[in-house]
Amino acid sequence: MTFFPIAGLAGELTGRSTAGVSRNAIPMVLLHGIQGSARAWDEVLKHLPNRIPTLAPNLRGRGGSVAPTDPMAYSVDSFADDLAAVLDALERPSFLVGWSMGVLVSLAYLRRYGQNRLSALVLMSGTSQGSKCQWFSGENAEEIAQEAELRATRLALKESAAPMAAAGAWLSVRCTDFRSVLPSIDVPTLVIHGSADDQCPLSHGQLLADTIPGAEIALLDGGVHNMLAQDPAWVASRLVHLYDSVTQLSQ
Repeated sequence: MTFFPIAGLAGELTGRSTAGVSRNAIPMVLLHGIQGSARAWDEVLKHLPNRIPTLAPNLRGRGGSVAPTDPMAYSVDSFADDLAAVLDALERPSFLVGWSMGVLVSLAYLRRYGQNRLSALVLMSGTSQGSKCQWFSGENAEEIAQEAELRATRLALKESAAPMAAAGAWLSVRCTDFRSVLPSIDVPTLVIHGSADDQCPLSHGQLLADTIPGAEIALLDGGVHNMLAQDPAWVASRLVHLYDSVTQLSQ
């Protein structure tokens, strides 16, 4: 476990030893969802080869990262600022993978900071329009926080965000629309989606793939929202395939 300054706050990154990994290797950064933490990637990491340096930030309100009590501190733009601090510290373009809310954070980052820090992008089980999702039904932070525990169990999350962190994030997510960002993305992009996703229906993933120039889509037949737990080996194989393609192009 490595502790890391994120956006001037005490944040947390998990990753694997980089012993034996090329110093020029492209780092893979894995973003969790609205209620998850870096541990959402545990099973996928087991299937990624050691030659790929990987790290998964715990965004604010998760794991050992700072957890403000103000729900407004968990806006998608705040998460994007946290991500910017991570990518800047890596000092070389990264392979960015966002799952669920991590997709919205990735798109918010692109809108705020551009794509100079990215070598490739993977958008998994996500959407460009949080305003079209129905992850929670509560009208205020307290009601949403109560729902959060049940949803974490339903999605089989290994570790959950603080309920207020999930509530604050949802209050921001449900107002987002990043469709205008999609046509300007010009890094290699893969959209990964499950055909049976009831949290972000397949039409959301298809919109991403159809609007981002040159994007490809990989569909998991019968795939649910949390493909990280459902079929981590399949997810890892898709990530490695794109990673190797991008690596070959950069050589």
